[in-house]
Amino acid sequence: MEEAILTGIETRTSSPIRIKRNQHYQSLNTVGLYPAGEGAGYAGGILSAGIDGIRVAEAVALSIVAGRV
Repeated sequence: MEEAILTGIETRTSSPIRIKRNQHYQSLNTVGLYPAGEGAGYAGGILSAGIDGIRVAEAVALSIVAGRV
């Protein structure tokens, strides 16, 4: 949509902790937050972070279609 806004936050560090998420890739304690990549503790490098980002993007799209967001 032309009026859609997508916000993504990028960090430059890996995280020693993991932001927990459910089977839909959404944070367990923050509705609408989809932690992904190294900063959230779900990847160990640029390639795995990219793959995790794709999976999370797909989960966001599915949740919009299903009306969960």
